[in-house]
Amino acid sequence: MTNNTIKIPFKVSARAGKLLGRENFSNPEGAITELVKNSYDADAEYCVVIFDIPLIEKEDENGDSYTVPDKENSVIYIIDNGEGMEKTIVENYWMQIGTGNKEQFHLSDNQRVKTGAKGIGRFALDRLGMQTEMWTLSKKCEDGEGLFWKMNWEQFDDLEKTISEIEADLTVEQLDLEDKIKNLLGPDYDYTDVEQYHFKHGTILKISNLKDEWYSDDIDVVFQSLESLIPPKELNIPFQVYFKHFQVPLKYGIVNTAFFNDFDYKVIAKYNSEALMIDFIIERNELDLTQLNKKYKHLFESLSSPFDISTINERIFTYSKSVGKMLNWDLNEARKEFLKGIGDFQFSFNFIKLTNSKKEGYPYKDIISKERRATLERFGGIKIYRDSFRVRPYGDPKNDWLGLGFRAAKSPAGAGQRIGDWRVNNENVAGIITISRKANPLLEDKSDRGGLQENEVFETFKNIIIGIIHEFEVDRSRLLNPIYLFNQQKKKKEQEEEIQRQAEVIARRIIEEQKNNPAPDENTEQERVEAFFKESVRTIIEDKKDEENQEIVQVRSLASLGLIVSSFSHELKEVSNNASEIETLEKYALALIPEDKHKTVEYNDVVDIFELLKDDKDKIKHWVDYTLTAIKKDKRTRTKLYFSAFFVQLQESWKRIFKRKDVSFVLNDNIEESQYEFRAFEMDMTTIFSNLINNSIDSFEQRTSVDDRNITIDLGIVNNKIEIIFSDNGKGLDKAFENKEDIFLPFTTSKRDRKGNEIGTGLGMYLVKSVIDDNNGNIEVLEPQNGFAVKITFSLINK
Repeated sequence: MTNNTIKIPFKVSARAGKLLGRENFSNPEGAITELVKNSYDADAEYCVVIFDIPLIEKEDENGDSYTVPDKENSVIYIIDNGEGMEKTIVENYWMQIGTGNKEQFHLSDNQRVKTGAKGIGRFALDRLGMQTEMWTLSKKCEDGEGLFWKMNWEQFDDLEKTISEIEADLTVEQLDLEDKIKNLLGPDYDYTDVEQYHFKHGTILKISNLKDEWYSDDIDVVFQSLESLIPPKELNIPFQVYFKHFQVPLKYGIVNTAFFNDFDYKVIAKYNSEALMIDFIIERNELDLTQLNKKYKHLFESLSSPFDISTINERIFTYSKSVGKMLNWDLNEARKEFLKGIGDFQFSFNFIKLTNSKKEGYPYKDIISKERRATLERFGGIKIYRDSFRVRPYGDPKNDWLGLGFRAAKSPAGAGQRIGDWRVNNENVAGIITISRKANPLLEDKSDRGGLQENEVFETFKNIIIGIIHEFEVDRSRLLNPIYLFNQQKKKKEQEEEIQRQAEVIARRIIEEQKNNPAPDENTEQERVEAFFKESVRTIIEDKKDEENQEIVQVRSLASLGLIVSSFSHELKEVSNNASEIETLEKYALALIPEDKHKTVEYNDVVDIFELLKDDKDKIKHWVDYTLTAIKKDKRTRTKLYFSAFFVQLQESWKRIFKRKDVSFVLNDNIEESQYEFRAFEMDMTTIFSNLINNSIDSFEQRTSVDDRNITIDLGIVNNKIEIIFSDNGKGLDKAFENKEDIFLPFTTSKRDRKGNEIGTGLGMYLVKSVIDDNNGNIEVLEPQNGFAVKITFSLINK
C-alpha cells in the first residue's frame, strides 16, 4: 500500500505578521522606546532622537486659524554610534521575524545584557510610519563600505502576500556616517553632539510618512517616558540619549535620568537567592544630628545598635536578614526551592518627605518641598529595570503596583506613635529594582510587553519588596518613638505645671478676698474654690487641644477650599473675559442708542446681553465671598456652635449654585428652640457639609432620568446627642463599594472619565470622616430605597 503522507508547511500571511507588530506596540511612544533599546543593545554610548514635525495652518468653520502637524512631511530620526550591522546580520537577523539572536547571544561585545528577546523590535518602525530608510556602518568595517536599507511597510497590507513575499531594498554603498547625518539634517542643525561623540560607526533610522499626528504634548510624553526608561545614573552605564525637536530647538536636550541626593532615607537591599538572605545598607538622612545630640542624646545612649547614639551619628549601617524571618515564613524545602527560583535582584529605595510637621517636635532637617515635589513627579514610584531598561508600567504615575497607598490608609498612625504601625505612602517613595532575564527567568514578560506575568512567582517577588520596605518603616518608627514619648511626657508635665500655676493664682485670689471679708460662709467659699479650679483646668485642657488641632484645621481648611474652588472652577471660567465695570458700560452704551430704537429687537438683545454680564459679575462676587468666608479666622476658632443658624448660613452660601443646578434644599429643624451646648470649629462643620453637598450635586449630574433634585437635612436631638440625617435622591452609593465604609478611605473615588480614569480626588469623604471623628462624633452610611443618606451624631456637653 502506497504511503501518501507528505509534510506541508504553515504559511503566514503578511497581514498576520503586521498584526503581531501592532499587538506589541499599541502606542507610538512604546515604539520609539523600543528602538532606543535597540541602540543600547548595539553598545551605543550615544543615541539621538529627533522629531522634525512641520506645522500647517488651517481655518475652522468660523474662519479662525489654527495649526496642526503636517503628517505627510514629518520625519522621525533615531541615530546611534553603536556597533552597526554587516550585510550578513541584516540578511539573517534583521530581516528574520522572531529571531532568537538576542536570546542565544544575550551579552553584547561590551558585556551589556541585551534587552530584547522576541525578535520583533523592527515592527516598531512599522508602527511609526509607512516608510523606513536605514543607513548602517559596522564597527568592524575598515573600508567605509556601509549599507542602505529601505522598507515600504504598506506591503504588509496586501491580503494576497505571505511573509516570504515581503521584500526590502538593500544597497551596499560607501558611507561616511557623520556626512550622511549632516546631509539628512541640513545646515540648521547644531552638530556639536555629533562631532563630540564620533559617529564613525552606528546606525541612522529615518522614519517618514508617519501614521500619527505628533502634537507638542505627544512629544513631551515621549521625552518623559525616556527619562524613566533609560538606565538610571546610579547603574553607571555609559549610555546617553539626546532628544531634539527641529521646530523647537531649545526645548529639549539631554535626557536626564533619576538621581537622588536629597532624601530622608536610602535603603539598598540585595537578595541572595542561593543563601536566601537579604543584605541591607541603610542610610538615615532625616534628622538634624546637631539638634538630636543637643536635646535627645540621652534617649539613645542605652539602646542597642542600630539605635544607639553612635550608629545614629554615623548615619549608615549594614545588616543581613534571612528572607524567611523578614516575611515571617516557616521555610520548608519546597518554599526554599521556590524562593531560590526567584533569582538574585537588588532594590534601591528612597524615602522623601514633602512636608515637615513641627507638631511632634522631631528634630527634622529643613527641606525644600518644591524641589522635592518636582523630583518625585518626574522620577517617583517603585520602578523595575530588567537588564538596565525600564519595565512598564511599574512606577508610572498612579501605578501603585505594591499597594503602598492602601497600606498607609489602613494604618494612618504617625511614624513615632507606635513602633511598626506607620506605613509609607506611595507619594513619598522613589525606588529602582534591578532584575535580569538570566538571573530571574521566572519573572517573565507578558506577551504584549505590558509588564510581567502576574503569577505566583511575581506575587512572592512583590511580598519580598514590601517586606524590605517594612524593614525601613520599622527602623524609622523605632528611631522616632523615643522622641515622641519624651515630648508627650514633657507636654504632660507642662500641663500639670500650668494647672499648679493656675491653682496658685486662685489661692492668692481667695486669700485677698478673705482679707476683705474676714467671716466668709464656709460652704460658699468651698463652692467658689471648686468652681475656680474646674474652670481653670477645663480652660487649660481645651486650650491645649485647640492648639494641637489648629494645624489640622488649617490643613483641612485649605484642602476643603481647594475642593470647593475646583468644583466650581467652570463658573469662574464662564466669566473670565467679562469686564468688571458692567453697570458703567451699560449706562454709556445704552445712551448712545437713539430713543426711537428702544423698542426694536436689536435693542432688547443688547439689554439682555448686559443682564447676562451683570449676572456673571454677581457670580464672581458670590464665589469670592464664599471662599473668603470659608477661611475666615473666626471659623478656625472653637466656639459655641448653633446648628440652626449654621445651616441657614450654609444654605445662603450655596443658594446660587442650588438655583443653577435646579436643586431643592430642605432643612427640617427640630432643635431651633432647644437649649444645648456644643463647641466646634465652624470650619469643620463647613468641611463636612460642603463635601456632602458637592457629592450630591455630582450624583445628580450622573442620573440618567430627569427628576426633582432634592437635598434634605433633618436636625434633631436624640439621647443628648445632636443627630443630623443628610440625604439626597441622587444615584446613590456606587456599586463599586461592596463595603459601604470604604468610601471613607483616603484616595478612594468612584468618579471616572469616559476612559475609566479616576477624576475624583478621593479625599472628600475621608475629610468628612476625619473631621467627625476629631469632634467625637460618628457617621453611619444609611441604606435608603433611593439616593444616598448618612446619619451624623455629636455628643452634647453636660451642664
